[in-house]
Order: sequence, then C-alpha cells, then structure tokens
Amino acid sequence: MAQVIVDPKLSKGLEYLKSGKRIDYACKLINQSAKNGITPGKSFFAIGEILRKGIVLDDKPGLEPKVEESKAFYDQAITEFLKTSPDAMDYLEMGDYFNYGLGTEPVNKVRALEYYDFATNCGDSTYSPIAAQKAAAIRRELQNGSAEVAPVLEKTNEAQVVSPTLDSSADSETHEEASKVEDSDSIVPPQASPVDTITNNENVLFNDIDKIKSSVDGDLLLVKGIRLLDSPASNEADLQDGVTLINSAEAEGSLRASVLLGYLYEGNTSILNKDYDESKRHYEIAIGKGSAVAEYRLGLLYLNKDASFYSQERGHELIISSARHGYTYALNYLGDSFRIKVSNSKNLELAYRYYALAGERGLGIAYHKMAEIDASRQEFELAKVHEKYAFYHGYDKEVDEQDPLFFSLHI
Repeated sequence: MAQVIVDPKLSKGLEYLKSGKRIDYACKLINQSAKNGITPGKSFFAIGEILRKGIVLDDKPGLEPKVEESKAFYDQAITEFLKTSPDAMDYLEMGDYFNYGLGTEPVNKVRALEYYDFATNCGDSTYSPIAAQKAAAIRRELQNGSAEVAPVLEKTNEAQVVSPTLDSSADSETHEEASKVEDSDSIVPPQASPVDTITNNENVLFNDIDKIKSSVDGDLLLVKGIRLLDSPASNEADLQDGVTLINSAEAEGSLRASVLLGYLYEGNTSILNKDYDESKRHYEIAIGKGSAVAEYRLGLLYLNKDASFYSQERGHELIISSARHGYTYALNYLGDSFRIKVSNSKNLELAYRYYALAGERGLGIAYHKMAEIDASRQEFELAKVHEKYAFYHGYDKEVDEQDPLFFSLHI
C-alpha cells in the first residue's frame, strides 16, 4: 500500500482555507507548494479546485469562481501525476478529472472508473473508500453498456500492476539500448518548475495566468491546424495553411505544436519534407518546455544512423530521461531492451517491471507484453487479466496494434 504524501505547505495552506483564516497566506503557501513542493500534482489540482469553486468569506471579498481558468491548472495536475507513481489521493483526483470533465479533456467515465479502481486497490483508509463509492456509482450508471463502452476492470496483483518497485541489480551485460540505466528504481522526475500560481494580495488573485492562457491559445491554434491536416477535403494549400497554424501555435507557447512539427519533419508523412536537423530543433524547443514525448522522439532520432548528429550515448540519455519522466513508450522501450537479454532472469524481471510502469500509465501493449511473460511462466490466469487490461488500454491483439490516440495526455 503506497503511503499518501502531501507537501507540507499545501497541507497547511488547505488547513487555513478550510478554517477561513489567513486566506492570503494560505494561497501563498499553496503557490509555493506548486512551484517547488514535493507533490506538485496535488498542488495544481488544489489550485484548480479553488479557481473553479471560488472562495467565500464572511467579512471580506473572496474569489469569484473562474471555471475556464481552472481547467489549465487541472491539466497541469494530470501532467504532474503522470510523471510519478501516483498514490490513492492522486488516483482519486485523476478519476475526478475524467469523471467531471474538470480540464480540457472530455468526460470519460471509463477512464475515471479505471483510476477510481486504482485508488480503491491502494487500500488507503481515507481515499480508497471514497474512490470505491465513486467507482460503484459509475458502474451503476454504465450497467447497460457493452464491455467496450463500460468495461469492469478486474482487480489483480497490486504489486505487479500498480507502481512496482524496480530492482537496480541488473546484469552488467544488458542490451546496449538499456546500458545507460544506472539506478532502475530512480525513475522519479526532477522537481517541476511550474509558473507562479496563487499570489498574495488582498483580493486573492492569481499571478501569471496570462502565460497559461497563451499556451492554451496556442493549443487552440494547434487543433485548427491538425483539422486541416487531417481533413480528406484539404488540398495542398490547405495543408500548408495547417502547417502555418501549427507554427503559430508553437510561437504562442504550445509545446504539443513543437512535438508535432518535430514529428512531421522526420518525414513520416508527405506534409513536410524530411529534415532531421529541423526535426531536432523543434523537439529541443518542446524539451525546453518539459516534454517527455519530445525527449523520447529525439532520443530515437539520435539513434538513427541517417541523422548527421547520430549518437548512441545521447540517444540513450534522452530515452532514459523520458522514462524517468513517466512517458509510456520510453518505459516500454526499456522493457524491450531488458527483455532481449532473457538469458538472465534479473533482466526479464526488470523488463516486466518496466512494462508494468508503462501499463499503469495507459499503454495497452505493455500489458500485453506482461501477459506474454506471464504465459512463459505458466501463470495463465494472470496472463488473462493482463490481456484484458491491454484491451481496455487500446491494444488490439488480433492485429497486434496499439491505438496511438487511446491515451492522449502525455506531453
């Protein structure tokens, strides 16, 4: 059972808010906890709650609800949660995010149910019962749905599915793609550097909200650009207009736009000509803004011998950094790297645990690979459970394909 940890400044700030005393100071504490505390996900979620609900005071003006502004903070909370191994409180808040549509992602009852189940399985005396009640409510709501629409996720061995602890005692002759992994149990992200959030003034206002609005505006431009690129009715001029919109989105601060431009310049489509140097430049812009996806993609690019900047060492460094930030495909990649060296049982166990980390973060194919290892160990019932989780997370066993759009929160 994972212990629930809350940053001390966040905890104290919430206590002051609950008591209705020293509201300005409470907001300052929560601001500090989001900037440099040990649980930024919880802090950003708390800020989202404050903005969405507002603050009501008896003796002086409080804060009016700002629902639209709150969404950016909920989104940031989810991003932070995905960088770590969430605890019961985190999973509960992730469930709320999808259950109530708190951020910019649409309501998704199935995903909310999954996170509530994870919270329930943590066995926490405070948050697990709350999650269990919400999960039961969703099941009642979806009781007439099909398995595809409303899957009932089965409980499984928590140690193997939820946040396994990685063993760092790997054989020294592991596959070269994983040779740079130094402490496997150190996949913990560095402290984030979020923008200033709650500021201390008489009206309990929020600081630097314009920076977040700019990023959101950039993402809106990105969506418009993607629609032009994806539309079957688009001609060559429309496609170029789409690229222009995506470049504008990057200029507005959208790191997702930078990642997409990096991908397009890899030459995987006919939209832009292949230019690895330009692809690298856009990925580096996204990495500068904290993108784990860009780290992984650029890492693979460094391993491409056709690139002028080919470097195995740098490629490995970037992929491992992406994995430490919790990116599912990077974790899956490391799992594959260790799995190749099956002659050493320790490597196979490490592969299994990397797959588990990728699976619990939403990558179905990683659960499928866990099931393959289960079957090789004659653990057929556990293999069936993991195959079900693979299906629920977008993996189609019949065609051996992972739906790339199934899990879209990674940045």
